[in-house]
Amino acid sequence: MVKIAIIGAGVNGLTCALKIKEKYSDFDVTIFSEEFTPNTTGDGSGGLWYPYLCGSTSQENLTKWGSETYRFLHDLWYTGGYHISLIPIYELYRDKREVLRPRWADLVFGYRELDMRQLDHLSRMHSINYAAGRTFTTFVIQAPKLLDYLYKRYKAANGKVVKAKLSSLSDPLLMAYHVVVNCTGVGARQLVPDDRVFPIRGQIVKVKAPWLNYTIVDEDSGHYVIPNDALCVLGGTHQEHDYRRELDDENKDFIVKGCKQMIPGLKYAELIQHWAGLRPGRDEVRLETEERGGKVYIHNYGHGGSGLTLFWGCGDSVVELLGESLSSIKPSDITSKL
Repeated sequence: MVKIAIIGAGVNGLTCALKIKEKYSDFDVTIFSEEFTPNTTGDGSGGLWYPYLCGSTSQENLTKWGSETYRFLHDLWYTGGYHISLIPIYELYRDKREVLRPRWADLVFGYRELDMRQLDHLSRMHSINYAAGRTFTTFVIQAPKLLDYLYKRYKAANGKVVKAKLSSLSDPLLMAYHVVVNCTGVGARQLVPDDRVFPIRGQIVKVKAPWLNYTIVDEDSGHYVIPNDALCVLGGTHQEHDYRRELDDENKDFIVKGCKQMIPGLKYAELIQHWAGLRPGRDEVRLETEERGGKVYIHNYGHGGSGLTLFWGCGDSVVELLGESLSSIKPSDITSKL
């Protein structure tokens, strides 16, 4: 029996494990992780489909992985019951600039650059002078609900989980596995090790504001407001090389004051939670195969702020790489490790 280990139980780790187990039902698939939902970084995220903090990841890959994820979320939204919202997003700039049309614009609903009439309207609504921007329709997820869905679907396919903190890619717990899929996020910096990985600290505020039905992102101030079907996420920070997980009072004030400037009605919102986590920054997403000591490793990390934008498409690519790698696993390798 082919044995596959997945390291990491965030949205990328769960997706890779699920896709492998559903395609190769007779494989032994095990997730190793120190934390599982609802305690992963992804559980605290804003849950917005929106390419964000991806470094220099190619437009080709962003479009491929993002489009597959967008379609997957559309199917779940259309089915209903998965706490996924389909809402407009306005990405706005205070300084005049040319808003370049990305390749992924063709895969989303209603993409367009905003004209001056629309910008004037938004400026009056939000008491800020916006000079450029774009809009499209996107998906907002309750991240813990999605992660729970993926986890339960994986377990229903007889997938295994082990709660453990691994010391390296050659950890003794991985010795019996033929393929290791590395979805460790920020942890890849030490585990691989890969010094191109760095934390991007994000602090947010979660409130109840049920009257809001669109997302707004102020690119120049760094503020955003992302409502879903249960709460509203106010943000935020993107502090590179900052390892702090504790809350920062100055960040709290920055987020709340900035978001209230955009939407004064937020003064009536009920506070639910302040939260901080570390996004896995990298100059580009790493999704590739590596061979070390006769073992196959498939790396899938460095998604920045786009884990919930790219996860389903990245999972498809991991399964493709696994299929290409299976021919390198000799029958003797399998029997010797059973």
